[in-house]
Amino acid sequence: MSSIEKIIDVDYTPEEEKKAVRKVDFFVLPVVILCFLMLQFDRTNLGNAQTDGFATALKITTTQINLGQTLFTLGIVLLELPSNVVAKALGPNRWIPVIMLIWGVVTLCQAFLKDASGFYATRFLLAAGEAGFIPGMAWYLTRFYTNGELSLRLALYWSANSMAGMVAGPLALGILSGLTGRNGWHGWQYLFLIEGLMTIVVAIFAFLVLPAAPMDGGRSPVGRIMSSREAEILAARAIRDDPKKAFPRGTKVALADVLDTFKDWRLYGHCAAALLSSVVLTPINTYGPSVIKSLGYTGYTANGMQAPGSAIGLIVSVALAWHSDRARERGLHIALAMALSCAGCLWLALAPSTVGKNVLYGGYLMTAGTMGTGQAINASWLSSKFDERRRPIALACYVMSIQIAGFAGSNVFQANDAPRYTHGLTICGACAIAGAVVMVAWKFLYMWDDKRAASSQVDVPEPVSLSRDEITEKGSQSEIATKLDA
Repeated sequence: MSSIEKIIDVDYTPEEEKKAVRKVDFFVLPVVILCFLMLQFDRTNLGNAQTDGFATALKITTTQINLGQTLFTLGIVLLELPSNVVAKALGPNRWIPVIMLIWGVVTLCQAFLKDASGFYATRFLLAAGEAGFIPGMAWYLTRFYTNGELSLRLALYWSANSMAGMVAGPLALGILSGLTGRNGWHGWQYLFLIEGLMTIVVAIFAFLVLPAAPMDGGRSPVGRIMSSREAEILAARAIRDDPKKAFPRGTKVALADVLDTFKDWRLYGHCAAALLSSVVLTPINTYGPSVIKSLGYTGYTANGMQAPGSAIGLIVSVALAWHSDRARERGLHIALAMALSCAGCLWLALAPSTVGKNVLYGGYLMTAGTMGTGQAINASWLSSKFDERRRPIALACYVMSIQIAGFAGSNVFQANDAPRYTHGLTICGACAIAGAVVMVAWKFLYMWDDKRAASSQVDVPEPVSLSRDEITEKGSQSEIATKLDA
């Protein structure tokens, strides 16, 4: 009997299945989210540091900060795919904590910056450490869940963006207001030091407790989050739902896998929409506190006032993903998220100053609370269209598209457009609505492709309708298309 047959031949009760899934929900997913939280802390602390005289201390301008952000984006784009190749070979549960340790050390080193050269170097090195984290962990989660469960879990994973915004602002407020001047240090130096140390601690913790994927035994270096029985159940249900997940860890990424991924037309709509809708992320993360401060809110209050926007983003992203899973619909949910992001950008950009700072702050809340809220659904939709040998590559390309948006995002807010950045926000809004149009178009393309396949008498069964015998026959080489309503 083959290893695949042994996996899918496991019998279990509904109660055992529910317990195994809950074990992942309550013990694995929170650790993954915590790791993502550290990533977002280290990506947003530059914006908070700027409210404490970071640019003045280093004698750098807005243009130089934008250049540093461009170098950061370049590092992510160059190393995203190679990092995921390593993750596929070693396992994300082993590789991701290692790169976390790297970027934690670099974040800590930013506390000792003196000039523009050091700033440029650390931005690129920080990117080198962070590259591969988001798609690597997203692929890791796909190994534990069925495709129908994935959007909500990925939304909870991506909710670390919002959680970081909720926590990072008040944390920065406490550090900057409470530690500025101590031992002759600026508050921003303590900010980088403390958040770098936090990342290092979490990286060590994650390395010790994160289990291997169920298909690889589900073991952890220290203790055991899940039993071997629970790992067998999770592996069996995941492979029965999607036979393409049967590839074991250590399977090398071949050049043919990369080429096959790039030849698949389905990849490009998801990546284009992700790129367009993500232009707004970098400028809001980098200049958000400064924008709030320019509306008339004084002192360190601007740092804490980021939190409500992040809380809204958490609610919107999880609610959309929950309804998307429930309705088994992806395209319109993603388009709605992008349309709301467009509305927020235009509200903040075009509302007259005479309406008052609270109304303008409402525009900021809508912008920060809706940007990127469709990313998890889009990633889940894309993931369901690719087999296991190409899925990590497709997810890496998807996240690379989000990062490429940073090239535009790093330069869309210009000094002569401050403090409201009307021109830059209008561009961000236009890009977001263009992304929504792409997603609606892709929905109709998938509907057309399904009809074409049906007329050609190509049998594309629902994952849940596959029998055990069919799965055994297809095994890890299955090219069954995972059918999900567009």
